Amino acid sequence: MPHKVSHSIEVDLERKLVDLRIGGLISPEDAAWIGEELRAAIRALGPDVGRHVTLYDASGVQVVPQDTVELIKNTLDNAAVRALWARKIAFVVSTALARMQVQRLREVRADIGVFDDRDSAIAWLMEP
Repeated sequence: MPHKVSHSIEVDLERKLVDLRIGGLISPEDAAWIGEELRAAIRALGPDVGRHVTLYDASGVQVVPQDTVELIKNTLDNAAVRALWARKIAFVVSTALARMQVQRLREVRADIGVFDDRDSAIAWLMEP
């Protein structure tokens, strides 16, 4: 059964903010190619890689298949990906189940912020 995934990636160079907005039902394959696009956007920051912050706005996602959560968790735990880690990461989620799934990512990165809305997430990301 086909599913629809939408996403966009914007980079705010002034604020060193990488903003991924995503919606739909995300398969592991979708997560893999979106992750590649996200990492390319992060690399485009050049010397600001590691000084940047990343916002994952998943407010358009109701639930993520367990296989996708595992793929994201394993990707975050990959040494090559860790080299691109933001100084802060925030997730915006709209359901209790999605919030629980993001909590699983904290097994790899305990400092992930989880928020109900973009404004709160961005305010937290912009704090020193």
